[in-house]
Amino acid sequence: MNKRYMLYGLTIESEVEFRQLLKADDNSESDALADVFIRHGNCADEVIENLTMAGALEKKYEIGLEYSCFMNKGGYYVIRDGKEIIFEAKSGYNDETVSAWLLGFSMAMLLLQRKTLAIHCSAVCGSADDITEGAILISGEPGAGKSTLTKKLLEDGYNIMADDVAAVRCVDDVMVYPAFPYQKLVRNEVEKRGLDKEKLIYINEDKDKFLVPVGDAFCAKPQRLKCMAFIVVADVQEVQLQKLSGLNQLMAVKQNLFLHRLSGEWENNKEVLQLCMSVAGKCPVYLIARPANVDSVEAIADIVKKLE
Repeated sequence: MNKRYMLYGLTIESEVEFRQLLKADDNSESDALADVFIRHGNCADEVIENLTMAGALEKKYEIGLEYSCFMNKGGYYVIRDGKEIIFEAKSGYNDETVSAWLLGFSMAMLLLQRKTLAIHCSAVCGSADDITEGAILISGEPGAGKSTLTKKLLEDGYNIMADDVAAVRCVDDVMVYPAFPYQKLVRNEVEKRGLDKEKLIYINEDKDKFLVPVGDAFCAKPQRLKCMAFIVVADVQEVQLQKLSGLNQLMAVKQNLFLHRLSGEWENNKEVLQLCMSVAGKCPVYLIARPANVDSVEAIADIVKKLE
């Protein structure tokens, strides 16, 4: 029997069980026709044929606004029309072990087909009920302190909308759509917090991580995008804040797309660039530089709380 979930403001009907997603049965929109379908299918030959025709067999992916496909060590994936994800797991892999790729690259490609940007970031908001306060996207280089800052803001009463990927769409306003009520934590952080690993969801993303529930701190409602903060470690003595503008503002959005690591012609597609410009044009972007080897999370949190 298919399962129904809510993710990024969409109703998902899936042949795969995703324990981390909110069940659509708990939502008043659960009786509506599903927006997205995730299905098993014999698609290996189709993926290989399309990648070969596109000259993309070596890089193993091809991204388009109507049709995308890719293959990896876990299986073969077809994403079409912003409505459907079909996959075929390779020998030794199953629904659970490929689920991270279904909710990661596959969903990001599907969102792009729906004119929605999947941003690689954490997303927090001050209030789950008042959308006028807005959501803050927190991004940064690996090791810059994105997760530490998010944790601090949650401790200070903020709500979390997404821990790794947020969906951002520009219609009349720029809106952020929530992911699921879990945070991804590496093993040493789980052990540091004294959490029972048997009660957590283990995700093998080659980074040895667990999904940890955030409970009532999760905001399940879309929020207006307030701003974006990008954290870097720099040769500075104290935390510094810089508001980006123009091309730098656009590139901050473009280079933080979840699919950015899968470089290709799709990045310079006019529609993709227009989506990025629409978001950047209505979203203040700030660069926060912090010193290395200094615990500056308190100072960064104080700055983020004052961003407009």
